[in-house]
Amino acid sequence: MWPSCLSLNQCLLSETISRCRQSQPTLAGFGVSTSLADAIDQLIAAKRAANLRPVYLKSLRYYLNRFAKGREQRLLDSVTTEEVETFLRQFPSSNTRATWQNRINTLFAFAVRRDFIVRNPCDKLERIKVDRCAPLILTPAQSQQLLKLAPMVCRPYVILGMFAGIRPEELLRLKWADVDLETLTVTVNDAKTRRRRIVPLHDKAVKLLADCPLRTGPVAPSNSTVRRFKRVAREALGLPSWPSDLLRHTAASYLLALHGDAGKVATMLGNSSSILLSHYHQPVRNGDCGHFWAV
Repeated sequence: MWPSCLSLNQCLLSETISRCRQSQPTLAGFGVSTSLADAIDQLIAAKRAANLRPVYLKSLRYYLNRFAKGREQRLLDSVTTEEVETFLRQFPSSNTRATWQNRINTLFAFAVRRDFIVRNPCDKLERIKVDRCAPLILTPAQSQQLLKLAPMVCRPYVILGMFAGIRPEELLRLKWADVDLETLTVTVNDAKTRRRRIVPLHDKAVKLLADCPLRTGPVAPSNSTVRRFKRVAREALGLPSWPSDLLRHTAASYLLALHGDAGKVATMLGNSSSILLSHYHQPVRNGDCGHFWAV
């Protein structure tokens, strides 16, 4: 009789364990049903619901889809730190590797918060140090040449970027209704803080904008038109590259030379004084400053 009781107890114990497992949700930390593709879709949906800008969502999806290419149905918990590290090694630039690491970490950090996995494989990666190079700015002669090169459709973009320091992504959203040549200001929806920023205009910018024949609708043409213009301008000016913030850095450096007040200029640009001085500023000679701002 003893063996039959033992057998009965074992059966009852097995049945109890089975019921417990069925009554509890799957332990998400083991990534049982969440693939890379599913996680990317859920991340983008969550970021969209959090009101992040479409341009960021498009960029984020590009990075993550490229990372997941060929392994879209891989379960999240099967991706190892070594695998991510190997993927990052293909990029020679530390700046590029840091960007990729940030985007991939965004996915896995989200997965941890949503209990898809228990550990983020990016947590064990070494933090990539990025060498900060001095910002590239245009000389007064190059700035004048750029204005001559710019087709009329691109001139407002160049003027507001080079003489007011408005960010490229802000320029692409700007309307002529935001530009007030009577109060000498531009109202910008700040790309960083998502708040309104009032940017004062120098007399030179006002004069150049007043000469633009069409002052309705968007200030800038399409992004593809701007990119084509930059390629042509880069070659004509003999520049090694066209950094995304070339015009903004140019404006920041000459504005600081003009006003001599980092706090004032930083407020105009929508940044802190420390960011202005460490990332945007390039020393400018007094003579170059005078030529740059000459109306």
